[in-house]
Amino acid sequence: MKQKKSERFLMSKKSVRKASKSELSHVTDFLGCPVCQKGKMEKKKDIMEQDGIEFEAYKCSECGEEIMTMKQLKVLANKYRKLRNAKDITFSKWGNSIAVRIPSDIADEYNISAGKHGTLTKDKEGIKIIPS
Repeated sequence: MKQKKSERFLMSKKSVRKASKSELSHVTDFLGCPVCQKGKMEKKKDIMEQDGIEFEAYKCSECGEEIMTMKQLKVLANKYRKLRNAKDITFSKWGNSIAVRIPSDIADEYNISAGKHGTLTKDKEGIKIIPS
């Protein structure tokens, strides 16, 4: 039986049938560890301590080996791409307000100069500055 790459099938001793998305998510929870062959792979959330990035992976209950699905790896890679493009900034006191120093390479890229206006908005991750 030839199967499309995007389809997955559940097999048992009695039958073979197409798996639903909810079944697929639970199947991985019951897989044994490919490293120690003893433990059960359980979905866990963890944090990369050096970067403070939260990620999700499957962790062996016996040996502690962590394995990621391609979907989990893509989510983590996107978080690192955002972090790589981030710049350290300095907050300063300016009267009763707080000022932000924008690095010159970013100011040049977005044509930001002293006296130019922009919009400051709240975002789910923090604040966002949009030059006019």
